Amino acid sequence: MIRTLTAALTVSVLAMPAAAQEFALYGGAALQYNAYEDDPKSDLNGYLEAEYGGFYGGIWAEISDQSAANEIDLYVGYRGEAGALSYDVNYTRYLYPNDGGDCCGELGLVLGYAVTDQLSLGTELYIDPDNETGSAYLTFDMAATEKLSVSGSVGFYEAGYGRYNEWDIGVGYALGEETSVELRYYEGEEYDGYLRLQLAWDTTILPR
Repeated sequence: MIRTLTAALTVSVLAMPAAAQEFALYGGAALQYNAYEDDPKSDLNGYLEAEYGGFYGGIWAEISDQSAANEIDLYVGYRGEAGALSYDVNYTRYLYPNDGGDCCGELGLVLGYAVTDQLSLGTELYIDPDNETGSAYLTFDMAATEKLSVSGSVGFYEAGYGRYNEWDIGVGYALGEETSVELRYYEGEEYDGYLRLQLAWDTTILPR
């Protein structure tokens, strides 16, 4: 859930000024193909987000060729920077229109540290108060060239009475100032490894 949302907004968030004092409006869309071994899935998602003084809120929605996976996320948060450290505190509510409606909510804390201009390390912590579950990840993001980047994460999530490890690694390439393509591989204890191909567009609507 939140991991999908975080990945979808990565390009736009990196481009946003921390704790900007003026009103800003962002938007974007992505076309994804998940090469699951048994049942591949294609998705089209998009988001609209408003920010003022570091506070932000938005909506993210996804339409899938598997209708039960259609999803709408409503989220609010605050983000900023303190030297080389960046932080983001947020809350997301998940809705599945074709699979039970209002599912649950999740509190998130995302921290990042710029080791160099090219390398950032971070951690992501999430808690679902409704189901009393959580997840935690260590992340890295490296700019190999001006257009080529490599990123990944390793961690665990809780589901039911179990805790499951997972990791991912991906390569992204900027096709332009607002468009990018990414190939990412996911592997976990609870599922078979798979590739995801994504074509994304992110832009600043206001101010222009």
